[in-house]
Amino acid sequence: MKTFKEYLTESAKTYDFKVKIAGAFTTEQEQRLKSALERFSVNKFKKASTTPIQKLPLDFPQVKNVEVTIYEVVLDYPATQFELMEYLSGELGVAKSHLVVKRPGEPTEEYQNQEPQREGALLNDSEYKESPNANMDDFFGSKYNSGFVKELNDVLKLQRKLRGEEIPTEAAVKYNTDSPEGTKSVLTQAPDPRK
Repeated sequence: MKTFKEYLTESAKTYDFKVKIAGAFTTEQEQRLKSALERFSVNKFKKASTTPIQKLPLDFPQVKNVEVTIYEVVLDYPATQFELMEYLSGELGVAKSHLVVKRPGEPTEEYQNQEPQREGALLNDSEYKESPNANMDDFFGSKYNSGFVKELNDVLKLQRKLRGEEIPTEAAVKYNTDSPEGTKSVLTQAPDPRK
């Protein structure tokens, strides 16, 4: 049986954040940022990147023509994004419009990750390497078409049943192919206007 200390050490959880600061950020300010984060027990602190000067940087709609410095931070002590932003803004003396704290898995962060570039068009790949386990019978062909038509007929029957209409059956439908009435086209029976 495990002791309480073992359970406690196994349940250790970390909290990942990205701290983005718009504008020039010196090494002294970086040291102040790291020491301010010590309040939350810093597990990892890394300067991820500095963007080039941009006219309208992402995440900073009020700021123009600045660079953005991004830090990846892992904390052992729980904190929220809003709490960190308020605390760091006060500690560093940086305006809230120049500071953003995000979680790495947020949708606004996901679209910024660059996808690896593909070579050539996807339609030129005859072996469909993007989806190697695809069963083509599930998407097209006579088996798919007959199943699709059957499903549409089932939906139509259900709709007719809900409206209270009579549902015709195969035995009730009678095709009159022996009658001479339906053997000639209407177009051939019309008189020729040139005569």
